[in-house]
Amino acid sequence: MGIYRIPKIVWGASFANTLNIGYPLDNWASYSSAFDGSQFLQVESGTEDAWVINTNYILEGDIRWIPTSNGTNPTQTGWDGTTGVRAFLEWARQKNQFRWYPNKDDVSYVTSYLVEPITGAHALEPDGTRTIRIVMRNNTTSYDGY
Repeated sequence: MGIYRIPKIVWGASFANTLNIGYPLDNWASYSSAFDGSQFLQVESGTEDAWVINTNYILEGDIRWIPTSNGTNPTQTGWDGTTGVRAFLEWARQKNQFRWYPNKDDVSYVTSYLVEPITGAHALEPDGTRTIRIVMRNNTTSYDGY
C-alpha cells in the first residue's frame, strides 16, 4: 500500500505551471511493461528467451474532487483557466513532458509523459467536482511508493 501523500504536477514552458492536486491519488496502480516491439519466444523444449528493447514504468490513478476553479482548502488547481487541469491535459496530450512529484512538499520528481486521457471525458462526482483517470509513463524511473 502506498504512503498517504498529496502529489503535484509541474508543467508548461520551463515547467512554469503547477497543478496542485489537493488529495492523494486514488485507485492507483504502478507497474512496468516491455516496450512495444520487444519479443518473447518459447521453444518446444520449454526454454524461453526474450529481447526487451526497454522498459516502461507506468503509474495510473484517479485524480478526484477537481473543482471548477482553484480552491484553497485544500490548495488545488481547478478545471478551468489557462493553467487549469483542462489546460494541462491539452498541453500534455501533445507529448510534452511534465514533472510528477509524488509528494508536493519534496523536491524529487519523475519526468513523465501522459498516456491517458488522450481522448474521453471526465467523470462527475455527486458534489459537482470532476474526476479523471490519469495514466503516465517514463522509461527511466519507477514510481516508488505506489
